[in-house]
Amino acid sequence: MKKLILALLIFSLISCKEKDCCKVQKEETKTLSATAEAIKQYKLNFEWEKGYEMWSKVPCAVDYHMVAPNLNLEATGAKEIEDIIFGFVSETELKQELVDIVELGNYVTCFLKLTTKTGETFDGVEVFLLNEKQEVSKIWAL
Repeated sequence: MKKLILALLIFSLISCKEKDCCKVQKEETKTLSATAEAIKQYKLNFEWEKGYEMWSKVPCAVDYHMVAPNLNLEATGAKEIEDIIFGFVSETELKQELVDIVELGNYVTCFLKLTTKTGETFDGVEVFLLNEKQEVSKIWAL
């Protein structure tokens, strides 16, 4: 009987330590790169009226490219992105709510709730590819 109680005690101690270990891992905070943090701040503080002005604070490659296949939009470089993409954002008075942001390697993914001026709401995902200088080089808006 003593051996059984001792075995149960050891098992429960090991089990508790494993659970505490898992809790520590879950409590770790997400650490984002400087560029991912800039994207996050842009999304959290997004105002369609100041769309490109706010976006221009995020480091981007000179010839960065954005494609939004479901909207039939595509642009390369700051001028086209401002005219085409942010033209659409202004026209629709697009509101964005950041649900989550995840960084994995040189990809940053934002999960969004989007609302247009007509009240249409939909979920969206934006994937940003960062180059070796940690600049946005490609954006997929899905």
